[in-house]
Amino acid sequence: MALVTVAFTAEAQQFKVGLGGGVNSTWLLNKNISDQGEAIDYATTFGGAFGLKTQYFFNEKMGIELGILYSGHNQKYETNEEGFGWEVKTKLSYVDIPVLFHYGSGKGFYFEIGPQFSFLTGAKDEDLAFSFGGVNIPLETTDVKDSFNKTNVALVLGAGMDIPVSDFLTVTAGLRFGYGFTDVTKDYTNDLNTNDELELSITTLGAHFNSDGDIDYKPTKKIFGGIHVGVLYHLPF
Repeated sequence: MALVTVAFTAEAQQFKVGLGGGVNSTWLLNKNISDQGEAIDYATTFGGAFGLKTQYFFNEKMGIELGILYSGHNQKYETNEEGFGWEVKTKLSYVDIPVLFHYGSGKGFYFEIGPQFSFLTGAKDEDLAFSFGGVNIPLETTDVKDSFNKTNVALVLGAGMDIPVSDFLTVTAGLRFGYGFTDVTKDYTNDLNTNDELELSITTLGAHFNSDGDIDYKPTKKIFGGIHVGVLYHLPF
């Protein structure tokens, strides 16, 4: 909030607006799921993001970047136990609003850091494969939005290059990483033994049981990292 206030009360140097997005390696990490051993394994999963971004520079090198991105954050699980195997992907959709301090002259290297506020718009478990004794069994996609928290706050860190194309157009390319501090899944500890009709995501269900099979809920962290690119037009202010 302090950075935003300074930005809009100081004399404007540049204002840029455009499109941005990228491809990320996405993870939903939970201690209980990690402790399950061969029963359930994480598999590499990717998600994309795309939307609007603006930059407001209040001196030659420092400014604020604000974005509104529609993003997919996914996690695939698999097992290869003898005679039994399956693959399931949890697919989360968010509207992300990064508010980042941006350091760079607009020509060459830049650095960015700040919070990202995410708002859940959808969640599904997609069964990719299920087999038992060599027989493939088709499974359906399930809406599991209610078993996830509606908001998430992450710290975003990035770096890359600003490449001027003309006096009014800049292309940006870099790497961006994020770590979610708030819990992605909901805690149903008090409901698991009393409500048989709960329809939980495999991610949410796995968060509730430790390696001994006892109910012992652990929070789920949202982690991502990948390539972020953008095209920005310099408004003549």
